[in-house]
Amino acid sequence: MKLLGCGGSGFPVAGVCARATLAGASPPSPHIIAQLAACACTLVDMRKIADIRTFEDRALLRWISRASALAFGAGALATAGLAVALRVFVPSALDPALAGLLGACAFSSALLLGWLVALVAASMVALLAHELVHALFFKLLAPSGARVTFGANWSAGMLFACAEGIVYARRRYLTIVIAPTVVVTALVLIIGVAFGTPVLGCAVAAIHLCGCAGDWYYVRTICRNPAIAYCEDTTWGVRLFGEGEEARA
Repeated sequence: MKLLGCGGSGFPVAGVCARATLAGASPPSPHIIAQLAACACTLVDMRKIADIRTFEDRALLRWISRASALAFGAGALATAGLAVALRVFVPSALDPALAGLLGACAFSSALLLGWLVALVAASMVALLAHELVHALFFKLLAPSGARVTFGANWSAGMLFACAEGIVYARRRYLTIVIAPTVVVTALVLIIGVAFGTPVLGCAVAAIHLCGCAGDWYYVRTICRNPAIAYCEDTTWGVRLFGEGEEARA
């Protein structure tokens, strides 16, 4: 796969053409002519390795469901453990709504209801922030003028941000994919502590991590195959490419 451009790590695809194949031979990779981000024009030789079709691959969706369930279970245990630890060792640091529930002070049903409403609202905000962080890193690591869009696949229950047709170098794409897991989770925990509701922050972080499982599948797939050198983002998933024959020669 030949990419004509200007030595960078992210570039928009400009055109596609397929080559004819001999009978019985494996289909060769298509050519993609692209514009890279930097300025010194170069040729980058690539070969297609695989596609990840996020919304169509049932095995992938099962993996995501299992990972989400494990994340939820671990998060629930961590949240409960934090609440108990604070009740025993630092009761003054416990969320006011939970302090009454756990016997540290007078119980208030209104406070508890407010805590639950805050949990739902903050979880929704965290999931939206997840896609905004993806979008931010898509833009930061792409050529100027690259367009990021948002969408949803309601049947799969997923929101997504997409830099359609932009090809990123392996390390940059991994950064984009894992960024919300790190950034949003850390922010949620910090905000929870800052507002005096650390258990609420932990619960929201746990719910957010359930929505990160698809990202983890991408990271797992890319990291398990060192031959993957480039990733092209799409609305249906990602195309994975390796170095071509000329690049490896």
